[in-house]
Amino acid sequence: MNFSSFADMRSILFISLLFCSIQLVSQGLPPTGALESPYQAIYQHLYYLQAESYDPSKAAEALTTIGDTATMVELAIQLKQVLDGNGYFMYLEKIPRDPAWRDTLTRSSTYTPFPGENPLIFVAEQDSIWQYSAETVKAIPDMHRRLFPLGTDRLVNWFGQRSETSFLGIYSWQWIGLLLLPVFLFILYWLIYFLIFPIIRSLAHRYQVDDLTDQRSLRHADRYLTLWLLVKVSILAIPILQLPVRFNEWVLHGLRITSWIFVMMLGLRILDLIFVYLRKAAEKTESKTDDQLIPILRKTAQIALVFLILIPILRLLEVNLTALIAGLSIGGIALALAAQDTVKNLISSAMIFFDKPFQIGDYILAAGVEGTEVEIGFRSTRMMTIDSSIITVPNSNMINDQVVNLGLRQYRLIHFMIGVVYSTSAAQIKRFIDSLREMAHAHPDTRKDLIFIYLHELNNSSIDIRFRVPVVVPDFKNELIVREELVMGIIELAHEAGISFAFPSQSLYVESFPGQIPNPGAPVSDLASWTDKERAWLASLQERWTVNRPESPEE
Repeated sequence: MNFSSFADMRSILFISLLFCSIQLVSQGLPPTGALESPYQAIYQHLYYLQAESYDPSKAAEALTTIGDTATMVELAIQLKQVLDGNGYFMYLEKIPRDPAWRDTLTRSSTYTPFPGENPLIFVAEQDSIWQYSAETVKAIPDMHRRLFPLGTDRLVNWFGQRSETSFLGIYSWQWIGLLLLPVFLFILYWLIYFLIFPIIRSLAHRYQVDDLTDQRSLRHADRYLTLWLLVKVSILAIPILQLPVRFNEWVLHGLRITSWIFVMMLGLRILDLIFVYLRKAAEKTESKTDDQLIPILRKTAQIALVFLILIPILRLLEVNLTALIAGLSIGGIALALAAQDTVKNLISSAMIFFDKPFQIGDYILAAGVEGTEVEIGFRSTRMMTIDSSIITVPNSNMINDQVVNLGLRQYRLIHFMIGVVYSTSAAQIKRFIDSLREMAHAHPDTRKDLIFIYLHELNNSSIDIRFRVPVVVPDFKNELIVREELVMGIIELAHEAGISFAFPSQSLYVESFPGQIPNPGAPVSDLASWTDKERAWLASLQERWTVNRPESPEE
């Protein structure tokens, strides 16, 4: 590329420098040319590449010389294209004007305008002259090739040389590029989608993903991957059009944030698929520890992924992460004090996992709730009751309360009292107890070494026999079946032995105490010992009975 062709590139540079030229013209005065500060070095490079003040040889003076004049001019223009294409807008009011400027971190005489986006672009002082450093100048060709892959800069130059008309500051070839880009992305979307979908479908068939929710995660992963690829293509295509730098800054900024969001969504879907496979593998093992651990690991991985993706997004939004972390540290203390119950539940979830008082699938009784363990989360435990209701219990309540793990029982106990009437003879009771023992030992589901059937006590209204028989059954349904068989056997044995079951009853005895008011219904012969006051009371009572008594039909 020779020097004579630089004048032909002015039409291209006018578009890419439009917004920057507006700001530079507003400064009023041209550069001094002394390059005595970072501001003067950057200002001179940008000022002399504007359409109104185009002089690339003077712009090249802001670069450390590493070659001849033509080479330096070309590098100066390429650097400007890199700045505009990547949306690196120079806010001149933020550039230091102090000749003795020192970087606050490294204490070196350097200034990096875009430390987060591109730390290779910086100006440095040498012999009281500020210029773009030799490292920056040497890196310009490589940055330019990355900006214009596959030699697209030649295509841009060719279109730029033939473009004369513009609308809203954008040339016709750039408008055509903006209109063709969505069409190209639409076609590319369906090409990628139809290429990836068969792969996703084969993976689903291979790993036996049959659940509807899991299939939906596969489809979402496919779409998020396709959209992420389209965003990356857009990030590569937008700089090639050499649109105004402020437009590129906003659009590329939004595309980069969108790209990270798609990465997060894709990562969450991939985590879902990974844990689907782990869950199916855990279901094949006998241990329930992995079933209990997988939901906690899944949520931990999701939180970690979201946190990691938020860091670059916050950087793109120019959030001061150091100040944010410091604020979160201070606010975390206040939040921890205000959310003690939440922290307590988090700690309790870890205690449940390590102590293992119960596992997923166990039938437990805890915190006043009886049901099957469904899920153990960070904050709460979910249990399914017998009517399939889901009850959420805070983990702190599960730890502090008594937990009865009915799912770990080796046997189930059938225990109650058999009350017989007092008229039953001792011989009848003895024969009845012996028959009960024979029946319990003969049953196939009872545990023979722990059967206890004995005459227990003389109760208020019955003679009680303790019936305590453990049964070895797998579930509650079989327990009810065995209980019914044993109770029916007891009834039949009592009928054959001629024994009657007692029912609760009470006998009430009323005594007459000295000084008590005599019974109004006492015989008249007893009235001889009454006093005059007692006789008068009885007469008034009989009078009231006579007055209040309803008339009978005979009367």
